[in-house]
Amino acid sequence: MSETFWTAVGAIGGTLAFGGVIWQAYLTRGALTVSQLMAADAIRSRLDSQAPDVDLKLDPPRWDPYAWNNTGMPCNAWPPRHTWHFPAEQERENRLVLQQVLTLENHSDRRVQARFEGDLVVSVDGRPTAVGLLLLEPGDRTPEVFLQRDFTIKELSENYRARQAGEELPHQVRGSVTVEDDRDNGSTDRWDLVLTGCPVEPVPDRDALWRLAPWHISEGSGVRTLEFERLPSRQRIHWVSRARDVRLPAPAGA
Repeated sequence: MSETFWTAVGAIGGTLAFGGVIWQAYLTRGALTVSQLMAADAIRSRLDSQAPDVDLKLDPPRWDPYAWNNTGMPCNAWPPRHTWHFPAEQERENRLVLQQVLTLENHSDRRVQARFEGDLVVSVDGRPTAVGLLLLEPGDRTPEVFLQRDFTIKELSENYRARQAGEELPHQVRGSVTVEDDRDNGSTDRWDLVLTGCPVEPVPDRDALWRLAPWHISEGSGVRTLEFERLPSRQRIHWVSRARDVRLPAPAGA
């Protein structure tokens, strides 16, 4: 056999050996990745089992909507069959308040801290006051917290037209609630809250006249025109170290 043949065989053998090393390294890396994922899942399960047991619930929005008043908190509903005319009635007093009442309850045996942001308020002497931070001892629940915001009739009419066009409603009530305990290696729960809708609609055959959505024979009261949740979804962050801002990676596909 020629020297060229054996040189080629040697080259092929070297390539196969190198390929074997690469393949072994790939398998080792794959096994390491699986091991890391299993360890992360185990840590995540442990943190879930130790997470504070906290429930957040929202009442259905009030119907009829309250009228805005100059103290900032809603006081009463508009008179039955009240209508609004554009553009004459666009002063600030012609506003509706979209509102849900929120309760947060700590069922765990640990104190937790709850942070409220966005359009979330409590009533202090009849005036809306930002909630900020609340501490909940085991078994405690929050006072009445309101997810609320007031809108002009014109703004709500823009929501109506957006829904008719199949678009996202531009005027929304938004807030968030974040709950955590004092453990460095623990978890943080967050709920994002949204309330919106089209509580007003044009009066048929009456140009530029709007009214509250009336009772519907099959769909019920005007609350059907609102978009809201009573049990919003929970988002959870798992911490390797809260103090060092090190989070446990989220599961693949999360």
